[in-house]
Amino acid sequence: MGRRPTEDPRVTDLRRYRRAREQARRRPPRPDGQTPLLGSNPRARLILALVVLFMVAAWLGPKLLHA
Repeated sequence: MGRRPTEDPRVTDLRRYRRAREQARRRPPRPDGQTPLLGSNPRARLILALVVLFMVAAWLGPKLLHA
């Protein structure tokens, strides 16, 4: 059997406590407080990929049209 969590006397709202505990479980702690390379935006990879695709299309587009 698992151990019961220690009692926290500061907890007054059980819903808020459960929500905070669930969010802490979802988000693993970052070592040494490092921030991610692309920031905290979850769509940063998608935005970066779209910008790169646009730049490649702008570079290759005229070359392919004149060939």
